[in-house]
Amino acid sequence: MGEWAVDWENFTPWESLTGGVLIGLGTSVLLLFSGRIAGISSIIGGLLPPRQGD
Repeated sequence: MGEWAVDWENFTPWESLTGGVLIGLGTSVLLLFSGRIAGISSIIGGLLPPRQGD
């Protein structure tokens, strides 16, 4: 098999879909209830001092 071939014996589309939906719901709830965006860019951005006009 090639390096990019799908391992069909261990491929779990329903578990992957469920995980993606849960991540999406979690980030949506965080945005709705706290106004914060989940992700590494917002974490790193919070460490930097704000620029003029931000």
